[in-house]
Amino acid sequence: MSPGQALMRVDELADSSAVVVYLDQYASLIVTRRGDAIAAFRNKCPHAGYPLQHADGRVVVQEGRYMVCSAHGASFGLMDGACAGGPCNGDGLERVAVVVRDGVVCVA
Repeated sequence: MSPGQALMRVDELADSSAVVVYLDQYASLIVTRRGDAIAAFRNKCPHAGYPLQHADGRVVVQEGRYMVCSAHGASFGLMDGACAGGPCNGDGLERVAVVVRDGVVCVA
């Protein structure tokens, strides 16, 4: 992951949602959106190190506010990645700095 690397277009990301963006065959990020705010996190649950998405690639977002880990149900804030409940024991997701340039989400 390098500064300026394009991740996705903002218009591909629905409001109050989270999607997985693959950097290579081993690493991925979760990009989230709520209104005009965009955030990104390493796709690795701090509880057990698993990616958050389900087998079909979906990241479950509850109440438009929380991402839920498919492995053990830990919940994380959509925009801050903070542990909101479950077995994450207060450990949040690792945030990745991003910027939006000309409608494209890029690594900052």
